[in-house]
Parts: sequence; C-alpha cells; structure tokens
Amino acid sequence: MVNWRISNDLKEIALTFRNNGWPLEDICELLGVLRASCYWWREILEEHGDVSRPPAPLVGPTCKITHAILGAIEQPYSEDSDLFLDEVCTWLAVEHNIEISTSGMS
Repeated sequence: MVNWRISNDLKEIALTFRNNGWPLEDICELLGVLRASCYWWREILEEHGDVSRPPAPLVGPTCKITHAILGAIEQPYSEDSDLFLDEVCTWLAVEHNIEISTSGMS
C-alpha cells in the first residue's frame, strides 16, 4: 500500500462504521485503509478527543549559548581576532561558567 495522507473525514467515517457494528475487514476493504490504522485512530480519538494527533512539541538539546553570550563573545575577539575555538571555550568557562566543547562551539 502506498504511503498517503488520509483525511480526518475518512478516519471519522471508518470509526463511525466500526461503532455502528460494521466488520473491520469490510471497512478496510471499502475505504482502502489498514486494520492497524483503524486501531490507531481509535486510540488517538480516545486520548485526544479528535482523530488527528496534535503536533508533537519541538524538543531538542538545550542551547547553552544564549544571544547574550554570543554578544559577549565579541569582547575577546575584539581584543584578539586570532583566537582559537579552544581559547573561546576556556574564556566561556572562566567568565560565564559555561562548559562547551570546541565542536559544540563550532
């Protein structure tokens, strides 16, 4: 089966048919959906009150260097423009108590 987006209307129709006693095999054949999808939509509906999942929150690593720190990094570069990354990392550790690797800094 091809990976395609299924509209919320079709999901709701499938669940309505199921709630009205239709056999799952007939629903899947009629609408061209997988059995697993029907189970998945029912779980989502019970959990969120709608057949579509809410968007996932954006998560990722916490940024150690804020805009204020980026502005502060200009200070050592203004005094010596030939600084290496390891020197900037050392400066951040001493001046701002931020430990960051040179690869993280780059």
